[in-house]
Amino acid sequence: MGDLTTYDTVKHLLLGHTSLEDNWVTHTISSGCAGLIAATISTPADVVKTRIMNNPNLYKGSIDCFLSAVREEGFISLYKGWLPTWSRMAPWSLTFWLVYERIRNVAGVAGF
Repeated sequence: MGDLTTYDTVKHLLLGHTSLEDNWVTHTISSGCAGLIAATISTPADVVKTRIMNNPNLYKGSIDCFLSAVREEGFISLYKGWLPTWSRMAPWSLTFWLVYERIRNVAGVAGF
């Protein structure tokens, strides 16, 4: 959800407030921002899921795991593994959005 919302918002902001046109440069910048936000939003959930999977008897549930991590290690502990997550999501986002925009242009379909 963060990927789609960020891509569309950044693309519209770039088109409306800069001299950039609706081309691969705008799509690349928008997809880079989308990958960054998607990684930032999803990393805490991935950390909680991984901790529960590694120690299922240690936590009573997701909220308990989340609160334990923040209480014992600080809020920033929820972002352990952010760089690998981003390095996986950024190329995916770039590839997906550039291909999507190219298909949309070839098919003559307007953007959303």
